[in-house]
Amino acid sequence: MYRKLPPISMLRAFEAAARLSGFSAAAKELFITHSAVSQQIRELENRMGCQLFYRSGNAMLLTPAGKGLADKVRKVLHELEGMFPDAPRQGAADRTLTLEVMAPIAENWLIPHLQAFNRQHPDVRLNIRTTPDLVILQDEAVDMSLRYGDGNWRGVEKLKLLDEEIFPVCSPKFLQAHPGITLDTLKQFPLLRHSVISWSNWFSKAGLSPDEPDNTLAFNEITHTIHAALLGQGIALARSLLVQEYLQQRRLVRLFDIAARGAFSYYLVWRKNDVKEATMSLFRNWVIAELRKTTAADTDCLPPLMG
Repeated sequence: MYRKLPPISMLRAFEAAARLSGFSAAAKELFITHSAVSQQIRELENRMGCQLFYRSGNAMLLTPAGKGLADKVRKVLHELEGMFPDAPRQGAADRTLTLEVMAPIAENWLIPHLQAFNRQHPDVRLNIRTTPDLVILQDEAVDMSLRYGDGNWRGVEKLKLLDEEIFPVCSPKFLQAHPGITLDTLKQFPLLRHSVISWSNWFSKAGLSPDEPDNTLAFNEITHTIHAALLGQGIALARSLLVQEYLQQRRLVRLFDIAARGAFSYYLVWRKNDVKEATMSLFRNWVIAELRKTTAADTDCLPPLMG
């Protein structure tokens, strides 16, 4: 197939010579010798069976047959170039990051803050892939992960960001409909929780019996627990990072100053990649700085900015 097609190097030499009106100029642009361009043109003329250039002083100008061919070759090369992505510059930092983010973190913390990152680093392109809570993808295309877990992941670099706290929250509408909620009366109201986050740990921290009442409603997705609380359907046992936006916006209200330690912590995880190291460092430092600005956690517990 395509036996009549000349090599693309021959077409590039012809196009450059036609555009620049000279073999020497074409050779300089293509980083080859004058004789190499001349040989490529001569072979192309043999294939076409006609003369493509004629000399006019120091310039090589196109014959009518050469002009017709040059227009077609230029169009074909332009279309071919458009079919392929730009080649990365050798030694240049790759400014694209593919992030694996647990869906609750993406929905309730990362996305509300992404505009700040885009303003600071408009040249960085983020591709975000979400995974269910506590589920880890093993995708080689992922550059960095924002995870909630125990940190026991092998073969990766990791940076612990924050420990998690859990505490009860509800909507202002729910609180207005049920005024005067106290520790003694808390278990009388509809309680919302994530299927793997029991109220018993928080009850013990608050000095209550650890047994849970029958009126608890469990979701297997923490975001659904939070949304149920936003809709006034009960009191949620919430992870602090995931509700900070709603607390600041007064869409949720924290009921007590008592907090229990969450089951896991938040981490940034990545694979070593020299080409993308500078871009990953930008994202790491932005996450740390944004957490310092936006969380109520003790900022001394946050890791320092990295080089």
